[in-house]
Amino acid sequence: MNKPATLLAVVLIAASAYSRSAAQGKDAPSFRVRADVDTPLNTDSGWAGDTGENVSIAADRPFRLRLEVELADARDMRLGLEYRQNGRDWKPVDAHDFPYPLRETEITFDDAKDGTVPEGWRILAGDAKGLAVATDADGSMLVARAGNGTLISLYPPPWPLPEFSLAAEFRVSADADGLVGLVFGFEDAANHWRLWIDAGQGRLRLARLVDGKETILAEHAAGVRPGVWLEAEVKLEAGELLVNFADDALDFAVPPPAGVPVSDLGFILPAGGQADFRGFVIEGLPSSPPVSIIASTAYDHGAETDDLLNGSTLPFRPGSGVSLSEHTVPLAGTGRHAEFEWPLVIRHFADGGVMSESGDTFEFRMTGEDGRPIGDAPAPVVTLEVPAGHLGGTFVETPGRIGPWQAADGSLYFIMEPAESDNLFMMVMSTDGGQSWQEVDGSRRPATGDLESVDARRVGDTIHILHQVSESTRYHAFHTADHPSTPDTWAVTDELATEVSAVTQMASLVVRPDGSLVAFHVGDTLGYAVRSPSGEWSEQALVDNPLAGTVLVGPQAVLGRDSVVHLAYTRTDGTIWYRRLAADGTLSPSQQLATGAGDSEDDWGAILPLVYLPESDTVVVIHRLADGQLWERRITGEDFPSAAARVSDRKVARHVVDSQQAGADAVADGGTVHVLFIDEADGSIYSTNDSGGWQPATLQVDGIDAAWVRGNVYRRADGAKVYGYVYDAGSNGGAGFNRYGELPLDP
Repeated sequence: MNKPATLLAVVLIAASAYSRSAAQGKDAPSFRVRADVDTPLNTDSGWAGDTGENVSIAADRPFRLRLEVELADARDMRLGLEYRQNGRDWKPVDAHDFPYPLRETEITFDDAKDGTVPEGWRILAGDAKGLAVATDADGSMLVARAGNGTLISLYPPPWPLPEFSLAAEFRVSADADGLVGLVFGFEDAANHWRLWIDAGQGRLRLARLVDGKETILAEHAAGVRPGVWLEAEVKLEAGELLVNFADDALDFAVPPPAGVPVSDLGFILPAGGQADFRGFVIEGLPSSPPVSIIASTAYDHGAETDDLLNGSTLPFRPGSGVSLSEHTVPLAGTGRHAEFEWPLVIRHFADGGVMSESGDTFEFRMTGEDGRPIGDAPAPVVTLEVPAGHLGGTFVETPGRIGPWQAADGSLYFIMEPAESDNLFMMVMSTDGGQSWQEVDGSRRPATGDLESVDARRVGDTIHILHQVSESTRYHAFHTADHPSTPDTWAVTDELATEVSAVTQMASLVVRPDGSLVAFHVGDTLGYAVRSPSGEWSEQALVDNPLAGTVLVGPQAVLGRDSVVHLAYTRTDGTIWYRRLAADGTLSPSQQLATGAGDSEDDWGAILPLVYLPESDTVVVIHRLADGQLWERRITGEDFPSAAARVSDRKVARHVVDSQQAGADAVADGGTVHVLFIDEADGSIYSTNDSGGWQPATLQVDGIDAAWVRGNVYRRADGAKVYGYVYDAGSNGGAGFNRYGELPLDP
């Protein structure tokens, strides 16, 4: 079994011991770094080092930091956390989950006692007696009764909400007026925004209240009924207020006439109003900063801590564990000490393409609500270690060939994004055989982000790139280290190839010997355009007229002999087809290669990147059928396709994290075809090849939940031939799990 070096790297490495007595003073507050993020909060195990010991931690590997704090005068305040990198300015540590950077909190009432007001809820208007948890046959809920005046209750999100989503599951009483509202942008009872759900009139009204005067911004009829459970959501995103009711039964958007203040979120009932709430979901704008507080898998936010560190000699009072929140739960205490535990991650690549490197240091300290540090003990320091072969970042969503490619000097190049929350187009480079990676020419990267589909070809000193987004396809070109005048630079960015409205984003590119490009894309159906050697794009042409009620999707193309372009594609009825595009623009008749690839959108990318064998003028079309197996058909010259042959002896994953693709890659090494694929059952990566017939699968990378894999064949600096590849080791659509591996190919 050949495992890439990154899987053999130690991901949490103890650094040299840090002397508490010398650096912090006797009986001073201390800290400890916990390597195992799944360890229970108050278990004395899973540590990366001793108490007071600074350690090294791996990039994109969550850890926990436990801190002792001496409380001079807490006064029911919430404490925060700050960091500074390499001795620079202190910054607050924001709360964004990992690997997917969600800012989401779900509020339910199952653990609250009947008759109580759940923790966190504040009553801004009305009678506190009108709000309490109750349980009936439908489960636990928050029961709200407005009485003689308006009732407004708000909940403080655990992080700022310049953009937000507030969703609620509720029912309004049939015995009242049947009116309830969601509140946001709250300044005071006379100035806020609200979404009214009116069961009495069967309507939704989006309104703004200014100095007590309400202005209706939008009003729509809706199937609002009293006495039944309903769902409604209001969202502020990209300058628009978006409203969704009853799972898309009603969906509309309104540009707000003024900025919506950042505020707590909640609900409103008019006088006499009655409503029950099963729960709320609050979401903020996701982000991937260099350091963030993440959700804990081991404890709930606010869980009480025991005295584990024994640094301070002041009396102990319980602190708390933090989970996806920028502050601790409120606490009080004078002349005491407490312990707090923070789940954290330090990213290799963060929003903006910002990169943290091996050897970077990160100091941490806790602060009060005024932002001032608590206590004067030296800050704990962790040193970043980027494991060998670790790229981090985010994989292209629907990739064709995206690298790694090797230049003559051994440099490797790969296309990716820095983070799911910041879809920048990055070319990353390794000069040490895939062990470490950095972005190249980031100041001039393409402006078109969101790498929904990317396919590329390296020809000589240039990587030619086709990039499809929802409304267009774009052409970029990058010069490798081989270029004589402008090595390692972007040569062309954001050149418009076609304007299309895509039913899905799937593209494939071929570079012909005369320098012309053939770019296939999916619009309403499968089309293509040609870029002349002088740089002019033709009008779009269609590959074929699909059968009524179907669409042609999933193109994969490769260059063959005499400038012939081989093309395979999927029809949405689950059939797979093949055509040739000659140098003069003539298309051969379409030939059906397979049926049974599946007819759902998840199956549209059933075909792997095509493999061409030049010695025999053969194109190999490997595809996944709905039974999970990989199959191949081969076309030599203009002969009929060969009989179908099964490639894999295991079922292959498909449509992992919305990829619409088979989880596999294929390359040629001379006359041998090699395939890497993701096992459908366990998410591990296996290899096979057709030397002497398709061989039983061999495990390459296990213990992961892989999403994508793409690679190429080249020789390392030591002369060894390898199938070098990059894979997502289980980010679930987030970031931080891209890694490099190699499959040796020499006998």
